[in-house]
Amino acid sequence: MLTRRELLVSAGFGGAYVLLGLNRLSMASQNMPVFALRGDGKVAVIDPSKDEVIKVIETGGRGGTLGSISKDGRFLYVANNAPDNRTLSIIDAQKLELVRNLETGNRPKHPVVSPDGALVAVNHSGLDGDGTRVVFISTSNNQIVGAVNLPVANKEHKGDFTMHGSWSPDGSIYAVGNYADNVFYLISREGKVLREVTLSGNPHYFDWRGKELWVTVEFNEPKTSLSAPNVYVYDVSNPASPLYRGLLKPELDVFEKQDQARIEGHHGNFTNDGRLFVLCNRGASPFEGTTIAFYDAVERKEVARINSNIKGVGHAYMTPDGRYAVITQYGDTKFEVVDIAQRKSIKVVDTGVGRHMGHAVFVGKKMYITNRVADSVFVVDTERWEITKRIQTAPSGQAQGQVVRDFYQVFERVGRAFLV
Repeated sequence: MLTRRELLVSAGFGGAYVLLGLNRLSMASQNMPVFALRGDGKVAVIDPSKDEVIKVIETGGRGGTLGSISKDGRFLYVANNAPDNRTLSIIDAQKLELVRNLETGNRPKHPVVSPDGALVAVNHSGLDGDGTRVVFISTSNNQIVGAVNLPVANKEHKGDFTMHGSWSPDGSIYAVGNYADNVFYLISREGKVLREVTLSGNPHYFDWRGKELWVTVEFNEPKTSLSAPNVYVYDVSNPASPLYRGLLKPELDVFEKQDQARIEGHHGNFTNDGRLFVLCNRGASPFEGTTIAFYDAVERKEVARINSNIKGVGHAYMTPDGRYAVITQYGDTKFEVVDIAQRKSIKVVDTGVGRHMGHAVFVGKKMYITNRVADSVFVVDTERWEITKRIQTAPSGQAQGQVVRDFYQVFERVGRAFLV
């Protein structure tokens, strides 16, 4: 494993907060297609030069809506998360064919590749015995090289037991939450639990800024009209004893407070330069949350708040140039473009069909954004912010999930994978 200093030196940097992104990926990744992951066991391969589906790969699994690309661009890892599924589909991203289905545990959730590209961490949203598993897979041979069973006390919990995990920039720590018990774990890459930390609600998303870990909790429990998404900040310089640094809690809109179902955070992540943290209040089903909060990453204070023009705000995708945040959502047919410097909405784009505009990737001056219910990926001109084409990835099924193309840590910031 490379040390933090080795990572910086190998990248040719030597400062404080260095942005490690895609500069060291293989040349092959520059010609990488867009992979549209579907929950019905298919991966639609889109050629960005044609904006057409050129192949559909059958995985043999179900629920495969989340995945990751290896750092060298060679493999795509897709988690088959439907009930009774236990495998991770490994796809050759250059030959565009299934390599194998690897059994990892009950309902693999979200594979994430480590900073050095050597390991894939896979969490699971189902139980195996008395706990939920995290496995570590070597990208050199696609074999399991380590595993840890995280104990679960509240086995009567309904829904996913874990959601997303995240590696520290130096690759020494993997963080993941436990929804049933409202805790998260700091795990070494060797599979040792270094610390368990208790929170006030469901730990959903993790982003790092150097040794600082920001944990987005969907809401504090029990939920009331005074609830709000929480973001816990920890200094993890010593993972065995993380230091609590503060709690961020946005003031929600009056509309959101009228109905507790409108109060539920989703994702929070840093901008490309690491200066701001963006938090989205999605709300629970039928997904009507509208608050997008901006925080100064150093002062850990709210600097702006937007009442979005779309409902169910979930993700804030950063454009490669760092100028805009594209807000995707769960309860609408639209997405919203926010100017980061001005902290204001500049455009709302309506696809006119389906709903759940969940995920996006950027290729040159184009964005590919998903619409789950319409089984479509829309191509968007990012200079004019206009839709240029609709690509249907299947005739029916309402199963379109994440689009994947680049190595990432949090999928909203693929251009700057790690903030060191």
